[in-house]
Amino acid sequence: MFVCMKTQLFEAFAEMIDDLPAKGILKAIERERQMLKDDLLYKRVTAEEVASIFSFCEFIKAVTEEDEMIPVELPEDQVVCFRKIVRRLVEAGELPVHAEEQFDLTFFPVFLKALAG
Repeated sequence: MFVCMKTQLFEAFAEMIDDLPAKGILKAIERERQMLKDDLLYKRVTAEEVASIFSFCEFIKAVTEEDEMIPVELPEDQVVCFRKIVRRLVEAGELPVHAEEQFDLTFFPVFLKALAG
C-alpha cells in the first residue's frame, strides 16, 4: 500500500490505483483525468482539491503521447506516491523506461529544492 498524504480525494485515488492490476492503471488514470476535467468544468470540485491528481494524470497522458510537461510543484508525500505508481507501470512494461526520468524532471526539481533548503 502507498503511504501518501491523507486527503479524501487523494487517498481514494491512491487506493484505487493500488487495488488495480498494472494492466488496468493507465485506463483508470485516463478515466480519472476525464472525470476531473468534467468536475472542474461543472464546478463540482475546486482546482485546489484536484490539482495534484490532475497534474499526475496529465503527466501520464504526456508520457504515453511522448510529450513533455513543465515542472509542477506538488506536496512531497504525493510526489513520492506518484513516483511509486510510475515505477510500478515501468516495471510492468506499461510505460517506457524513460518515464521515471521524465517524472523526476517534472516533479522533483521543486521537491529536491525543498530538501536542500
